Amino acid sequence: KNGEVSKVSGLPESRTFTTDRPYGGMMDVSLHPQFNSNRLVYLAFVNESYTLSVAKFNLVEERAENLEVIITTNQFSIGSRIAWQDEEHFFLTSGVGGAPKPEPGPQDIADARGKIFRFKADGSIPEDNPIFSGFSEPSPVWTYGHRDPQGLFYDTDSSVLYANEHGPLGGDELNIIVKGGNYGWPIFSFGMNYDRTKVSEMTEAEAAENTILPVKYWLPEDFGYNNAEWGYTYQLAPSALLKLKNSSFEEWNGSFLMAGLTFQNLLRYNLETDESEIVWPRAGRIRDIAQLPSGNLVLLIDKNSPNRSDDGRLVRISPRKKE
Repeated sequence: KNGEVSKVSGLPESRTFTTDRPYGGMMDVSLHPQFNSNRLVYLAFVNESYTLSVAKFNLVEERAENLEVIITTNQFSIGSRIAWQDEEHFFLTSGVGGAPKPEPGPQDIADARGKIFRFKADGSIPEDNPIFSGFSEPSPVWTYGHRDPQGLFYDTDSSVLYANEHGPLGGDELNIIVKGGNYGWPIFSFGMNYDRTKVSEMTEAEAAENTILPVKYWLPEDFGYNNAEWGYTYQLAPSALLKLKNSSFEEWNGSFLMAGLTFQNLLRYNLETDESEIVWPRAGRIRDIAQLPSGNLVLLIDKNSPNRSDDGRLVRISPRKKE
């Protein structure tokens, strides 16, 4: 506020682990659709037991009050997002990595890894959630067979849920999320394992019969260049996902914006024309995107992104003025 950054007190303890960079911690902050009246905030985080949890609290000035952990899963999540369907229901993603080989879990309904969940606002399971084979009650799982969905957007105009998802080496995806669907990981992928072996022997035709294929996937050759600095060819490594409506970027309205991590690009994708465009190359590891009431955009960029040594940035962008 007024150029000053303050820390919210009263938040739960979270945990990270570090390989080449930290994973876990506090992963998403989401305002309840009626935040202006109820001051409710939802937080997806990795708890002290290293499993994914969701807490809700009232934001009072700079304090978290009435904090309650409403969801605790049985697995660590490498990245999580929250998206609201309406004021009574929200979706939550849980991601899994796998280097050099896929980890088990995304095909197992009882395992929290590689899932998109749907919950009521109090953390309970909606009665109209899927009932999967072998179970007698509605499941918190809405869809399964995901790898690492770090972008989630619910389009209130069309009542469609979209998610983007990390492939392994190539094969990043944009998916339309359908109740009860199996999205294939790791029994099928358009990407390769990190050791450049096949993820599986299933063909695309077989996958189309047994899973829901992405509406779009990206391979290195889609962008037409190699990147020697990184040692392998282009991949998106998507995080945030936003569909622009009534934004200041008139030519982009109706398109998706996707944030890139590994290659630090901001990507625009038009589903109707199948057009992909890097609109801001090497911006840093973009973690989140939001549209302001003015129609301009804000981007949240990781601390210590490659080739940078700053403390992270919150960047507002607006269209260039036409001369």
